Amino acid sequence: MLSPLREDSPRRIGPYAIRARLGAGGMGEVFLGDRGDGSGPAAVKTVRRDVAQDPGFRNRFRREITVARSVTGPRLAPLLDGDADAEVPWLATEYVAGPTLSAAVRGAGAMGGPEVRMLGAGLALALAAVHAAGIVHRDVKPGNVMLAADGPRLIDFGIARDPGGTPLTTTSRMVGSPAFMSPEHVAGSGRVVPASDVFCLASVLCYAATGRDPFGDGPVAAVLYRVKYVEADLTEVPEGLRAVLEECLTADPAARPTAAALAGLLAPGAADGWPAPVTGQIAEYRRELARVGALDGPLLPGYTPTEAATGSREAPRHPTVATDFVLRPPQTPAPAPAPEQTAPPRSRRRRNLLAALAALVLLGAATGALLALREGGRGGGDPKEPAAVLAGIDAQGGREGAGTVPYGRDVRPAGWHTWQGKVTGRPFGCAAGRDVLVCRTTAGSYEALSPSDGKKLWDYSARLDADEVGARISPTGQVFMPSGSTRPAVYGDQVLLATGGRIVSLDSRTGEPRWDTRAGSTHGFESAPLVADGLVFADIGPTPQGAQVAAFDLATGKEKWRKPLVGDNLAKVDEYDFWPLTTRDGVLYLRGQDGLRALRTKDGAELGRREEGQDSRCYDALIRAPHVYCAAYTYADDGPHMAVQRLRIPSLASDGEIPLPDGVTDDAALAAVDDHVVVLVRTGLPWAEDDIDPEIVLAGRDDGRILARYPLDRRSFSDPVNAVSLPVIVADTLVWADSTSLYSVALHGTGKPGPLRTTALKGAPGPETRKDYDTLQWGNVLSDEVLPPEVLPVGGAVYVIQHGGQVLSVPLPGASAS
Repeated sequence: MLSPLREDSPRRIGPYAIRARLGAGGMGEVFLGDRGDGSGPAAVKTVRRDVAQDPGFRNRFRREITVARSVTGPRLAPLLDGDADAEVPWLATEYVAGPTLSAAVRGAGAMGGPEVRMLGAGLALALAAVHAAGIVHRDVKPGNVMLAADGPRLIDFGIARDPGGTPLTTTSRMVGSPAFMSPEHVAGSGRVVPASDVFCLASVLCYAATGRDPFGDGPVAAVLYRVKYVEADLTEVPEGLRAVLEECLTADPAARPTAAALAGLLAPGAADGWPAPVTGQIAEYRRELARVGALDGPLLPGYTPTEAATGSREAPRHPTVATDFVLRPPQTPAPAPAPEQTAPPRSRRRRNLLAALAALVLLGAATGALLALREGGRGGGDPKEPAAVLAGIDAQGGREGAGTVPYGRDVRPAGWHTWQGKVTGRPFGCAAGRDVLVCRTTAGSYEALSPSDGKKLWDYSARLDADEVGARISPTGQVFMPSGSTRPAVYGDQVLLATGGRIVSLDSRTGEPRWDTRAGSTHGFESAPLVADGLVFADIGPTPQGAQVAAFDLATGKEKWRKPLVGDNLAKVDEYDFWPLTTRDGVLYLRGQDGLRALRTKDGAELGRREEGQDSRCYDALIRAPHVYCAAYTYADDGPHMAVQRLRIPSLASDGEIPLPDGVTDDAALAAVDDHVVVLVRTGLPWAEDDIDPEIVLAGRDDGRILARYPLDRRSFSDPVNAVSLPVIVADTLVWADSTSLYSVALHGTGKPGPLRTTALKGAPGPETRKDYDTLQWGNVLSDEVLPPEVLPVGGAVYVIQHGGQVLSVPLPGASAS
């Protein structure tokens, strides 16, 4: 639906007067435009000014316009105009007054067989025209199908590719949507062919006929497994339609009908109009368009189209995004003022903290191995144990994954002194204890250093497949790690690795194996090992049924129990497997598709559960007795909003939330919680609508009162990039780092912050320039991206691991060893 223009929205783009806003995404915004010459409304797609500063992008965008002009035919939203050389590039296509197919099915339910045939025949004709122009669409999904009064329209050529030419707008990260991919998408972007579009169209038609995707629900990894092996469920598809779709959903692309042939197969028995509920939805879009057209100027804040026509007040509507834009992390430069705008631009700069890691957290699921910033690896065990003596430390601290680390000289490595060292590869996930500092690299291997002096102790690498090219976000949006290697875990004198489909226990000083346990004949481990109560926990997958969580004996590696964890919501695909997050008092807490769960560590019995909806997700869970603190996100037109909820342990029953002031949690992440404070990181993430300067916010744990705010000088939208680590609380000191310095704030035992202290890091690399390369073939190669450093405090020593491989060991500023 249409929404009002913002204060800084453009009023004119090229020849188009801008009348309303249609939506936004990571690449830019879409507006309703009118040339004033009677040619009708247009959907005007703009590109963020910062992205447009890349000459390579302009060339690709220019080619996209050329390709869109070359594709003509029925059931396509035609290109009307465009300018890749404008200060802010733009293109305009026909505006389709109607819902997307996904919105129509959500609002009106599944369609009958004749209506699905009508839909499919029209879209097959559109694909035939696309393929005749030598183009593969590659993202046929319900969100890219618009329903107009006279039939469907296929939209969005933003990720299309000419099989004989160069890629188009490769700043897009997602090429295909997991629930509507083909086996060729899963195999790799370079293998996608016109027959892949036919496969995806068949999935879309199954969705229209049943309201469900034929490859089911569950974590992305499980869905991609079913897609790869074509394990489709067509039992609810009307019988007369099933045989046609089965022919399209065959594993062999050569055996599928062409798009033109499919149109012929679907035409017999097709309806001549939409079902009544869909017709009603389309009529509302057309009425709203007429109301905006009756205004003397653009639709502005405070008014809705209904109000403009009738004088009545209604709640503002959130727009339906007609064209999906997708984020390419971590290169997320700052948007500048919109094109040819008459409204003044916002003065605040748009910067992004932890863009790469945030993108991985929100979007990073994989068939090979699932990566995440908070990927497990926290220690657990008996709370009476000396803090951090047995359990190692990772980027979110130790113990209960609360972003906190106990301080004590008793765990400082013997003979420790300040030092500078080097990990040979690019580190991506590290852990440390009294005897070892070990990092996974983007090559899937592990390297261990002495925490006392930085000398290399050992390395470990599972056998790599010949076609593995390093950690990457694939062109299909999934995160892959060679050998499925996850973040390491340190526990006492053991290092636990999940790699090559196995969990391996190594001696922390020598790297010699103690035991080696396979996940299964065809499965690997999807999460880092989590150690507690003499057990090692890990998520096993992908399997056609989704995730399984297993417990292994810490001393022998023998499997003690395994529990299937299948999602209850069968109408969605989820990006997350069931990750073991943390433990306390004999209870294992996991995050997964349908919410948080609490399992008894000794046998996997369920003790508690927090149910979630798609619009309120608990992405982080930090334990500080007697609560689990849940960072629950809801999503609105202006971006994500977070509430820090308290859940009782172990039942996970709600116990209210921290009363944080309005606006503080917009675009925020929950980093740490202790007895007095919560630490939030406001990121200014690229999908948010409002400008947000990144900052660390310190608030009272009980009353939500803001205690301090620390602006971050974050240059993530332009080279060189100065990436910032997660903050962590070390006893009474808040600590974080960037590529030049270590920052610390004393909390004085009460949460009352002292002054910010900056300590220059000798040997730090400084801001780093991100490599410019073609992402379409292999996706985003993490070794070529600029990722934040990790801060691991152990016994008053602080280890800062930079993404370039530099490891710097310094004393914790402003704290006394005791």
